[in-house]
Amino acid sequence: MTRRLPNLNQLRAFEAAARHLSFKNAAEELHVTHAAISHQIKALEEDLGRPLFRRLTRKVELLPEAADLAERLAANLDDIAEAVARIREEKSKGHLKISAVPAFGYRFVLPRLPDFHATHPGLEVELDLQAGLADLDGGGFDAGLRYGGGDWPGLDTRLIFRDTLAPLCAPAFLADRQLPLDPAEIATLAFAVSRGANRDWQSWCHTHGLSNPPRPAPLMLENRAVVLDYTVSGSGIALVDLRFAAKELETGQLICLHPTTVRGVNGTYLAWPRTPVADPRLLAFGDWLADQTATMEITVNGEVMSLPA
Repeated sequence: MTRRLPNLNQLRAFEAAARHLSFKNAAEELHVTHAAISHQIKALEEDLGRPLFRRLTRKVELLPEAADLAERLAANLDDIAEAVARIREEKSKGHLKISAVPAFGYRFVLPRLPDFHATHPGLEVELDLQAGLADLDGGGFDAGLRYGGGDWPGLDTRLIFRDTLAPLCAPAFLADRQLPLDPAEIATLAFAVSRGANRDWQSWCHTHGLSNPPRPAPLMLENRAVVLDYTVSGSGIALVDLRFAAKELETGQLICLHPTTVRGVNGTYLAWPRTPVADPRLLAFGDWLADQTATMEITVNGEVMSLPA
């Protein structure tokens, strides 16, 4: 059976105006202009071949022959809204298995998961911590928290946060030097980088007008967690994301040599196999984690600071 129905926007405009007995209030509810409501209702009246309202100077009255239509529309739109809400609720429930490297999972996700489960009842997140890069295409995972540039083939991503980098070291390495150190002096100190992160040092030096300063060769380490351990050990300095080093900065295990920060080339992303429509449960988890990290307050050299997302 083919249903011959008027335009849905016209019906919604009519139902809202009939319920409020006001074009203005209907426009506010539907987030459109007064003129748009008037146009939609006029078009509906032309389609039906009869007026639906009596238009007075400062109000409108629903004509008796339009009351049945308004009542039936209200009931059916309520039924539709309830059915849509049930589908959305079902799509927000279930189980997600998400991979993460231990350093990030222990620092950022596990301590905050109770908050996620409290605010998203019915949606259980299982965090699988493993050192290697998890297989997101056939490995049994719904998504993974990955660190890098965000351009992994075949994957969709949601940025959690970009690195905010500053030169850090252990207090013992600073010795008798006074903070903040001169950028030119910082450039002469022994330092470590993880793979692909040397561009961040170039960016930091360029910020201070050091286009090509004489520097010792960097110690190349496997990942940022190992670089963090290197700085805590007092072996040298490194550009470290302030969120990633929040615990060490708060406890005084690390100090910041200079207040200038730079945005890193890398960031933390929630990644999942590319699909035509993203799973709303993954989007909810990604939005939640991004909000959690955006509101972090970091203690740097005894002072609390907020960071850009």
